[in-house]
Amino acid sequence: MRKHIFGPVPSRRLGLSLGVDLTPTKTCTFDCLYCQLPQTRFHTSERQTFCNPDEVLSELKGVLADITKTDWITFSGTGEPTLSKDLGYMIAETKKITDTPICVITNSSLIHLPEVREALLMADKVLPTISSVYEKTWQTIHNPAANLKLKDVLEGLRIFTKAHKGASEAEIFVCPGLNDTNEELKSLSDYINSTGLTSIYLNTAVRIPLRKDIIRTATPEELEEYKKKLEVQIPVSTAFEHMQVPKNESKSKKPLEETDITKLILRHPSSDEQMARVFGVSKEEIAKITIGLKQKDLIEQDPKSGYWALKN
Repeated sequence: MRKHIFGPVPSRRLGLSLGVDLTPTKTCTFDCLYCQLPQTRFHTSERQTFCNPDEVLSELKGVLADITKTDWITFSGTGEPTLSKDLGYMIAETKKITDTPICVITNSSLIHLPEVREALLMADKVLPTISSVYEKTWQTIHNPAANLKLKDVLEGLRIFTKAHKGASEAEIFVCPGLNDTNEELKSLSDYINSTGLTSIYLNTAVRIPLRKDIIRTATPEELEEYKKKLEVQIPVSTAFEHMQVPKNESKSKKPLEETDITKLILRHPSSDEQMARVFGVSKEEIAKITIGLKQKDLIEQDPKSGYWALKN
């Protein structure tokens, strides 16, 4: 049974991505209003060893032998991957067993630490988050652990992106009414132009957010307007510029189970169609399982996007 490896999952930015999760469920430096996962359980900024990295590598080898080649191996999951002291070791060892490029998805909160930057420099691509350069806005949206400061994050991200030889694509999570004013955009543009970021991705709550009473989805028109006002010298894309996810063909013929679905949507809320492509089965087979899970009151579906997520 998989404990740390999940997917491959469909990603709008990465195609088919095989995930590696090094932290316990919802162990994070943030407790973001827009998070698609349950509320943070262990809110910390202390880096630790959460699991045996060699056991994770053994599991990864087994999964790689059972699936067709994916587009990326991505360190992410249900928490903040840079909280793991073993991230650098894992990236280095993973490169020894596969030539699949490696990506790290991070909220940037610990990038001011030299040891974190050292680990991230080994990744082929890093997807950091930076949604505001104003402390108050940043605190409101992300609810960071008590000792974290935005000024440290901004400087750490600037240092890292100027040193990183791979791609550094920042995610700006657009929260209408919170970080989309002209003042926010002008200051964010100035900051981005001072970094070595290679591209920007404008995201919004296309999946059910943790605080749906506060966070609403920006419309495609709003994201396009944000994109227009964000005067930066690098490419900018949005969440509504979809990429077709290729069908995954596993070598394994193991019957699909409810736990396969719940483990996937714990980390990556998905639609029936996306899960059909991930697991290499029909949409109807997925629908039978999701309907059963809904009847057990274990999952819920966003009526707008069609994404399934675990009930909080």
